[in-house]
Amino acid sequence: MSAESKGETINHNIIGEIPGKKDSKIILLGAQLDSWDFAEGAHDDGTGVVQCLEVLRTIKALGIDNNHTIRVVLYANSENGGQGREGYAAYVKKKDEKHIFALGTDSGGYSPRGFSLDMAPQRRRLIFEWKNYFLPYGVYDFDQTYAIQDISPLKKLDIPLAELVVDTQRYFDYHHSSEDTFDKVNKRELLLGAVAMTQMIFMIDKNW
Repeated sequence: MSAESKGETINHNIIGEIPGKKDSKIILLGAQLDSWDFAEGAHDDGTGVVQCLEVLRTIKALGIDNNHTIRVVLYANSENGGQGREGYAAYVKKKDEKHIFALGTDSGGYSPRGFSLDMAPQRRRLIFEWKNYFLPYGVYDFDQTYAIQDISPLKKLDIPLAELVVDTQRYFDYHHSSEDTFDKVNKRELLLGAVAMTQMIFMIDKNW
């Protein structure tokens, strides 16, 4: 082990959004900015960052008039302390911002397989009704009930949480190692995940 502390410095969450046409309620997309320092952090979590940005890009490119504000939060300091996620949750509570859904991605840029749903049973049932819209793309797993740590503090504010579930067969070949480099990312698999996320965000926006 060669880890060491070199003191603390200030870093910031990065936030971007498309304002809603109907109201100021917020649908959040989240991923982490930082990675372990001996790797590029390609799958953890560069791919998640790209997927969140790709959702916003796609919504703009398709000219979708989103009802609610769709916000991307790229969290600082996820790997060492989590001040970014805790700071954002505190901000939401202080500003009394109404978030209706939060979707995170932090499992690598592999083929999407479903969504884990950490929310009340009645909310889960609503999303279960949409499963057939995802099945043609190999997205079938809606049974898991966890969400990535970067959006987890929002659960205390009673915000429904979800996480993109991917095929993780290769995840621990690279996770937190010097092998987590961008040549290990398959562009098609990465974009398939972004497509699934965009579809989920679109359906939340139009139905919640």
